[in-house]
Amino acid sequence: MLPVGERINYDCYILFPNHHEGLRLHKELKAVGIKCTIAPPPRAATSFCGISLLVAEDLIEPARQVIDRCGVKIEGIARIPREASTSGGK
Repeated sequence: MLPVGERINYDCYILFPNHHEGLRLHKELKAVGIKCTIAPPPRAATSFCGISLLVAEDLIEPARQVIDRCGVKIEGIARIPREASTSGGK
């Protein structure tokens, strides 16, 4: 249970059918200034190996607009609760 007033933070992973689509979106997001990181897909989201893009939760809507505009194929977007860190967080 969370203390009152504390918010759960999420990591958002954009999942792809292949690495080509992931690299394509990475390039498109970087071109418009949306920060993203190439990462392995989280096990909680898929059993497949491959590529995903880690995008801050507050940048998912702008990222969706880029996806729609450039026609990149995605498998979905997974919101995974961020694990608490003892090193001060991300």
